[in-house]
Amino acid sequence: MKIKKRISFIFLGVIALLITLPLSLLFFWSFNGKWMYPAVFPEQYTLKIFRQMLQEPNFLSAILNTVLIGMGATIGSLLIALPAARYFAFQKKWSQRFVEILIYLPLILPVIAITTASQILFLKFHLTGSFSGVVLIHIYFCLPYAMQILLESYRKMGEEYSATAYTLGAGSLRTFYLVTLPLLRPGIITSASLVFIVSCSQYLPTFFIGGGRIITLPLLLLPYANNGRLGIASAYSLIFLGCTLIGVFMLKMMIGGISHGSKCS
Repeated sequence: MKIKKRISFIFLGVIALLITLPLSLLFFWSFNGKWMYPAVFPEQYTLKIFRQMLQEPNFLSAILNTVLIGMGATIGSLLIALPAARYFAFQKKWSQRFVEILIYLPLILPVIAITTASQILFLKFHLTGSFSGVVLIHIYFCLPYAMQILLESYRKMGEEYSATAYTLGAGSLRTFYLVTLPLLRPGIITSASLVFIVSCSQYLPTFFIGGGRIITLPLLLLPYANNGRLGIASAYSLIFLGCTLIGVFMLKMMIGGISHGSKCS
C-alpha cells in the first residue's frame, strides 16, 4: 500500500508540475519588466503590460462577447444534443448510426474549409457579422463534443429508469425532468464545460463569420502571439483563462441547481 501511495504521490506531483509550469511562465511574462539571458526569472516586474491591455478599445467588449457567445453556444449545443443523443444512444440500425457519424464531421474536416464554405451560406441569410451568426457557427463546431459525452451518459444510464417511471404513470416531460435529467447531470456538466471552453477558444469561425465586427479574446490574443509579443500575449492568456474558469464555474452552479429527483406521484 505504501508503494502505491508513493507512486500516486509522484504521479500527482508530475501532473501538478506540468500544469503549474506553463502558468508560471505566463505569469512571469505578463509582469515582466526586464528579463535578459541568462536570468532564470525576470529582473524587474511591472504592470505596464496590463495597463497597455486595458487601453485596448475592444478589451472589455471582447471579454463580454467571449463569455456570451460561449454561453449561447453551450445552451444551443445542449438543447440539440440532449434529445439527439437520447435518440441515437439506443439505435442499432446502420442507417441511423451513419447519421450519428455525420455529426462528427466538424472534428474530421479542416476548420478553414468548413468555415469558408459556411460563410457563403451565412452571407445569403445575412448572418455574417452578427452575434447570432457567430453563435450558430460555434454550435456547429461544438455539437460533436456535446453529443459524444451525452451519448455515453445515456448508454451508461440505460433505459430501465425511464421505463420504470413510465410504468408508474409519469409522462415524457415528467420522466425527463424528475428521472433522466438528474441522472444525466454529471454528463451534462461535463458536456457544458467542454463546449464552453471549445467555444471560447474558437478563432477562425469567429474571424470569418464575425466579419471583424464581433471581437473575442482569441482575436485579440493571436496577433500578439504570432508577432512574438509574448508579454501582452501572456497577459491576454491569463485573462482568457480566468474568463473560461469563471464561465465553467457558472455553468456548474446553474446545472448543479437542477433537482436531484423525487418520487413520481
